[in-house]
Order: sequence, then structure tokens, then C-alpha cells
Amino acid sequence: DFDYTEEQQMLKTNVRNFLEKEIAPIVDEQEKKGPLDKETTVSLIRKLMPFGYLTGFLPQEHGGSELDHKTNGILVEELARVWASLAGIVFIASGFWWLLSEAGTPEQKERLLPLATSGDYIGCLAITEPNAGSDVASVQTTATLSGNHYIINGTKTWISNGSIADAAFILVTTDRSLGALGLSFFLVERDVSPFTSKELHKLGLRSFPTAELSFDDCRVPQENLLDPGSGYQRTMTFFDMSRAMVGATCTGIAQAAIDASIKYAQDRTQFGHPIGSFQMIQEMIVDMIAETEAGRLLSFRALDLLDKGQKSRWQSSLAKAYATEAAVRTTSKAIQIHGAMGLSDEYPVERYFRDARSLTIPDGTTQMQKLIVGRDVLGIRAFVWS
Repeated sequence: DFDYTEEQQMLKTNVRNFLEKEIAPIVDEQEKKGPLDKETTVSLIRKLMPFGYLTGFLPQEHGGSELDHKTNGILVEELARVWASLAGIVFIASGFWWLLSEAGTPEQKERLLPLATSGDYIGCLAITEPNAGSDVASVQTTATLSGNHYIINGTKTWISNGSIADAAFILVTTDRSLGALGLSFFLVERDVSPFTSKELHKLGLRSFPTAELSFDDCRVPQENLLDPGSGYQRTMTFFDMSRAMVGATCTGIAQAAIDASIKYAQDRTQFGHPIGSFQMIQEMIVDMIAETEAGRLLSFRALDLLDKGQKSRWQSSLAKAYATEAAVRTTSKAIQIHGAMGLSDEYPVERYFRDARSLTIPDGTTQMQKLIVGRDVLGIRAFVWS
């Protein structure tokens, strides 16, 4: 049963009204400027926090809202419907606090978690490398113990929030001979252990800071090592959540495209009639709605499993694979309905298409998600190399 509770419906309504009034008017201008800077990001996050954004995954004892996964999914979808870039920024920042809450040392939690409630401190998760994307176990960034510090060397790429982050949880190998069991997360605080970042420019999500991070003999205190050897498993656990949330994000984008297309089809006239009266326009809108509803159900099914403490590996992958590609098809139809105006940045549908297309890649491509689903339901790996 994925019906919203009375509280969830009220939250959804209040959030939508707020976003339409306070956030929607600035989106187009900000997207044209490119990646948000730290100051603007903090200002926006502070506006969103009263609804449960940023701290939704944190328990109340740490100052969080302690929302369930489905409620967090509602927040993500509603924000993505208005501004997918900001939805990405907030989710990744939330993921940083989630990992700290799950795996941080008592000292780290006591020192850093209070910063979550201020909205001032931005975090990121640095997992992907130039030669280790979907193949997480092939991470090459190393951490070598030297006295009471670890020396980290390596490059991380396509790191969301990387250029504005105050700190990163970076996945490294401390012992290559152990393979995936040699992977661990380190907390790297930029002011204590400096690292450099270079902004990467993308097809879509243009306000979402995305960077290459370089760690050159980066000295990190020994106590910043989190739960040695658990890096791979914690990454997979995060992906179970994040892939479902990407599905919710794309559902929000697709819903925005539907809303824009319905309005345009009602207002635009040709041959003396609203184009919404044309059968093929109606067919496209019906197809858009059907695919978006399916993507939403798959995403919230995966989030529901997480709320119940059950495994959601293939369900989250299926949600991510379907909802992202469905959003690409839906936003493409939205452009078609808008005709030539769909190609213009005077209307938002071209942005919706770029944003949706961009989300088919992160957290594992569509093809990787299908391999995960196939492996889990068949019990057979699609490929095994000796």
C-alpha cells in the first residue's frame, strides 16, 4: 500500500506550495549561471530544512527529522519537480550525514553532527574514479599509514558537491591484496587535509556542482578511518537507497514535464482548436502519465522495502533503470508537444530532458542496473572473466 498517510499528503502539499512560490522563480536564471556556489547553496538549503530536507535521514537524537524512506522520497520528488539540480545537491549532502551517522566514530558524531542542523556544512561522497565507475571494487586511490596519519593518493571524478564540499567521505583501498574487503571510507575535512577540486561541466543538472577531486599526499588523521574493510558493503547499502531516490528524482522531473505539457496543450491552439483536442497529443500525454506512474510505483516499492528493513538490491536497481529511461522518453514527448518552443530555453522542457538524460548514468548506468536485476532474479552472473 503506497498511499500517502495524512501527514505525508499534508507535507507534500505544503512543500509543493513553498517550492512553487520561493524556489521555482529563480531556477531558470540560476541554471544559466552554472554550478551553485557554496553561499547560494547554503542559503537555499536553509530555506528547505524546516520541511525535513538535509536532516531527514538523521535520527532525532542527532538533531534530525528521522523521516522514513518513503517520506524522504516524497521530498526528493517534489524538489526535483521544481529543480532537479537542487534535489541532487540536497540528497548528496544528506548522504554525507547519513554515512556519518551510520559509521562515524563517537568523536566525529559529537563534533560534526550538530553542524548538520545549521545547513552551513556541505559534504560529499567520493567513490567514482576515472577507471572505477560501476566496478567499485577496482578503486585505485590508496591510503598508506605513516605514523598517526594516513597518506592518501588518487583521483576521484564526477563527485557531486565536490567543488563546494567542506568534507568528503572518500572510498580508498588500504590493502589491494584483499580486493573489495580492503576498501574503507575516510573522512577528509578540507580545512584539515586539503585537497583540490576541478569543476566538470555537464549536459544537464547544470546548477549541480560536480567535480574531479585530487588527493596528492593528503595527510588524514588515523582516527578518520571509518570501520576498516566495510567500504564496499557501505557503498552498496548507500546505492540501494540512492538508486531508488534517483528513481524518485526522475519521477519528479517527468511529472514536471507532464504538468507543463498539459498546460501547453490546453493553451496552444492550431486550426482553431486547442492542440490538446488532437488525438495524437492526447496519446502522448497518456503514455507520459503511464510511464511516470510506473516509475513512481517502482521507486516507492524499493523505498518501502528499505523502511521494512528488507533487501531492495534489485528492486532499487529496477526503479533506477526504469524511472530514468521513462523520464527521458517522457521529457522527449514533452518537447514534441511543445513543438519548436520545446527546443527553446524560454520553456523548461528542454531542461527537463537534459536533466533526465543525465541521470541515466550516475549510480550505475541503465545497463548495469539491468545486469544487477538479472543476476539477482536468475542467480546467474551475466559475465564472468577469469
